[in-house]
Amino acid sequence: MSRGDVKGRFRASVAIVLSTAVLSSGIVPILYFYANKNRYGLSLDIGGMFIALSVSIMTWLAACLMFWLLSKAFNKGLGFEQVTSIWGLSYIPNFFCVVLYGLLLIVPKINTASSFSAFIICAIFIMLLVWKALYYFMLLRFVLDTTLRELLIITAVSAVVFAGLMIIGSKLGIQVPML
Repeated sequence: MSRGDVKGRFRASVAIVLSTAVLSSGIVPILYFYANKNRYGLSLDIGGMFIALSVSIMTWLAACLMFWLLSKAFNKGLGFEQVTSIWGLSYIPNFFCVVLYGLLLIVPKINTASSFSAFIICAIFIMLLVWKALYYFMLLRFVLDTTLRELLIITAVSAVVFAGLMIIGSKLGIQVPML
């Protein structure tokens, strides 16, 4: 693989992560505000939106740093740019999850507790979660070329780190986890 291919993949990954973060922390809250401002007396929290954007990007970098450090610990030889470009592509299901979540916020009548649409929406969320999980395990197995022991160790470390990042993100206004 040429250096240009890695650079192109890195740019695509950054674009996916940034568009997901901007959609989640900026566009969806603004659309929600304008759709419901007369109904609930809402106000836009620009500072909170900026914090959510910053935290979204920082959680991606923290996850990438974790994967890079673990690849170094297991002598896998991946560079940080490779890890960021690969993990950034895993944000495609996150992007769709934010779109669906935003749609539910802006048009709440499409999700009723006992309807077929609620079933479809839940199924889509589950599909996106499975897609992300498959990407995670493909990263570990085929990119990092882990053994079963390494995979279990990395998964245990990831679970702790991801839980911590999700708690921090939720306390700072991120509704859809950005890992």
